Amino acid sequence: MSLYAESKAYLLEKLKAAGLKSKPFTTIKALEKSQESHVGAVIFEQETISRNGSKTLYKDQQGAQKKRRKVFNRNLTFTVTIGDYTDDAVEAMFEKFLESLDRGIYVNGNFVPVEVEGADWVNKDDSILKAQVAVQVAITFQGGLYRDTDFGPLTHVEITAIEKSNGKEPVNG
Repeated sequence: MSLYAESKAYLLEKLKAAGLKSKPFTTIKALEKSQESHVGAVIFEQETISRNGSKTLYKDQQGAQKKRRKVFNRNLTFTVTIGDYTDDAVEAMFEKFLESLDRGIYVNGNFVPVEVEGADWVNKDDSILKAQVAVQVAITFQGGLYRDTDFGPLTHVEITAIEKSNGKEPVNG
């Protein structure tokens, strides 16, 4: 699966585990049309991409040494929204959601750190939602695009054996 799909699925799963009883929304349009007070959403916000040239040496499952280059940093940010009737209900679900977040997830064998960027609390007068109170939290997945390479074969290498006896060079003759 892709970084986007894995990240989104991870957040949806954590939101349901935190106590969301309704189906979470994944688009702003659907969220705006919602008439529910008990609401949850995972909305993609942005992806930032930057070049990276870092490399790591590792051994694959067969024991061959490989080189992995991180070609690009890919940071995907999602906004998770939790809304309900009371401050206490939102706070309880929000805390349970935050407690459930791992330090990161694995996507295609690569560790992707998960960072909570910040939260914004709104009440019904400040929001398009029907919920009395809601919290929106930005979550960023710090992934990358990688290229694996083998080490190049050694060419034109000659190995010569030199024997020593008692620490002295052999004597011809």
